[in-house]
Amino acid sequence: MSELLEFRMHDAEGGIVGLDSLLSLVPDNNWVWSVLDFDGIVQGVTGLEYAEIRQKIASSSQGYVMSWAQVREFATGVRQCFDLLLVAAGEHRLLDPERFTAGDFAGFPLVLTASDSTWWTVEIDADTEGASVLAARLRARYRGETG
Repeated sequence: MSELLEFRMHDAEGGIVGLDSLLSLVPDNNWVWSVLDFDGIVQGVTGLEYAEIRQKIASSSQGYVMSWAQVREFATGVRQCFDLLLVAAGEHRLLDPERFTAGDFAGFPLVLTASDSTWWTVEIDADTEGASVLAARLRARYRGETG
């Protein structure tokens, strides 16, 4: 079972709710993170340009795999997400390309999706430690932007 939260990418003041802002609400963790899809605007904070990020995603059936520290660094360089699919897995072996193809993310602690520069969707697995706290943080921060 998981909790699904959706909210607008543009806040009430006209600002953009960015990936870095979302991840700032996630507690430190030892999950394995993977970017399975990305289209957006990046600035070279991570040392990677847009084409290099797309190449890293395409070159591995497990996506662009990162640690928590690496995904936080990646997020600081993302200025805007047009489309994004970012998943957190408890272990590297759970990054299963067949499951990804089927859209099966059951049991993943966290799945973040950006859609068409308009919506964020955050799916939190109920069995994840701190799931209710994270959901409450997201609701408190973005309650005015929910759909």
